[in-house]
Amino acid sequence: MPFLDRLQPDTVAALTGSIRVHTFAPRTILLQPGDRVSGVYFVSEGTIRIYYVDAEGREGTLYRIERGESCVLALNSLFSSMPYPAWAEAGDEGVSCSVLEGTAARRILAEDETFMNVLFEQVSTRLYTLLQDLERAIRLPLEKRLAGLLLDLADEAGRVALPHERLANHLGTSREVVSRIIRSLTAAGVLQGRYGLTEIIDAQALRKISDMHQN
Repeated sequence: MPFLDRLQPDTVAALTGSIRVHTFAPRTILLQPGDRVSGVYFVSEGTIRIYYVDAEGREGTLYRIERGESCVLALNSLFSSMPYPAWAEAGDEGVSCSVLEGTAARRILAEDETFMNVLFEQVSTRLYTLLQDLERAIRLPLEKRLAGLLLDLADEAGRVALPHERLANHLGTSREVVSRIIRSLTAAGVLQGRYGLTEIIDAQALRKISDMHQN
């Protein structure tokens, strides 16, 4: 947890005594709508995908939780005693989480203002990101959103090791639509697409398509 050095020694001791580490296989469902949240989840390794399912059964990614981050929807559910409103699943390479038990979290939150500030910083940052993503979803064509997603998910070599169906799940669309866009960008020399892998050939062109330079 990158914020530990900001906390009081007693808080660090309370955290380390109350946290349990859990490891989940790829795409394991951690939470689903209606679940009661019993603790605060901090990602240690891997990612957690938070998503919704619409009335027609299509998935759409709300956000991803990466190392050192926590799920703001789970925080809200824990401290408001409200049911969890979305789906949370381990990323495609699995995830390791440090889970702080709810009673301990409430006690530490009341005793250390810095810990409260850390959690609220994460909530504020995530809310800002969600608003940006919502604005892009409303304003941008799907091609631009897919370009941004590929840039975000690519490894250092510019490769995204996900099938088209999985990319479609992130964007709330169909596999056929994603495949059609990737074929078009492959023909234009921007991508190289094959089963289960999309490689970015021209990152500059993809960034221009993604419209990520605009607010």
